[in-house]
Amino acid sequence: MSTDSPPVNFTFDKIEYIPMAFGFPAYHTERYDAQNDIDLRSVAKETLAQLSWVLRTEGSMEILASTSLNLRTWGEKVTIKFEDDRSISITSRCALPTQCFDWGKNRANVVKYIAALKQRVEQVSGGNGEQRC
Repeated sequence: MSTDSPPVNFTFDKIEYIPMAFGFPAYHTERYDAQNDIDLRSVAKETLAQLSWVLRTEGSMEILASTSLNLRTWGEKVTIKFEDDRSISITSRCALPTQCFDWGKNRANVVKYIAALKQRVEQVSGGNGEQRC
């Protein structure tokens, strides 16, 4: 058997890397800091409605919502924690506790929510940092 054979090269030209979480259940969290003096709680709830996510419970420090069932997951639970008047953390977690891979869905939920939230903040503040009545 010859050891002089050429090395085998593998190329993966069409494979897309999907960043996904692993855990029981899988989740993704990001923080949002508002630059404007706005009622962040109201805007956060309006954003949930805009995305057609269901508001499940609302407490003084957090809002719990959920997304619907889709082809990738059994839905996700979204937690919005109010850290102060201008900061929130958004966590999307798989609804099924035994689902250990999220296929990037939780990150996508958080990114989608923050993008919609930023757009809503811009609408409410009028683009100049002052809240409209």
